[in-house]
Amino acid sequence: MLSGRPISVRDRAQLKVHRGKLLWGCAKPGIAVHAASFLRRREIILATELLARPKLFRFILVHELFHFVWPRLSNHLRADFSELLRRERAARSRGELGESSCFKKERLGDADLLNNSIAWRDYVCETFCDTAAWLYSGLQRHSAFTLAKRWRERRGKWFKAAFHSGCRC
Repeated sequence: MLSGRPISVRDRAQLKVHRGKLLWGCAKPGIAVHAASFLRRREIILATELLARPKLFRFILVHELFHFVWPRLSNHLRADFSELLRRERAARSRGELGESSCFKKERLGDADLLNNSIAWRDYVCETFCDTAAWLYSGLQRHSAFTLAKRWRERRGKWFKAAFHSGCRC
């Protein structure tokens, strides 16, 4: 169970990101996105188009909610989850549990992991949120769920241990 101050959720048509800005409903260039979270404002913006796809909507909403959980985890839990991903990488695991973590994983180099770079930390956060969405959204199958069963099970065990008594976000 999650608890905490209210988080505002809004929808906007044709969400895009361009030069670090979230845009909607315009013809300007940009990269299409499903959602964005603004932690300080406690706000989530979801693409209106998701409303016609309830399963994907739930997946994306849970993913975005867990962006509020990540910074509130203890340093120990964040480091522990990062170590879990380091072990996966050392074993040359392939695949992920969502598009955003897959996108981040594909761009990682060995130096990112060794130096705990911003790219590595971004990947760890996105993977945390995608894993939470895979576990808690109710979406059973998706083309983006490509991580092998043994790694999915290890992540599931980690989440169950980390959140056995809930989380305040």
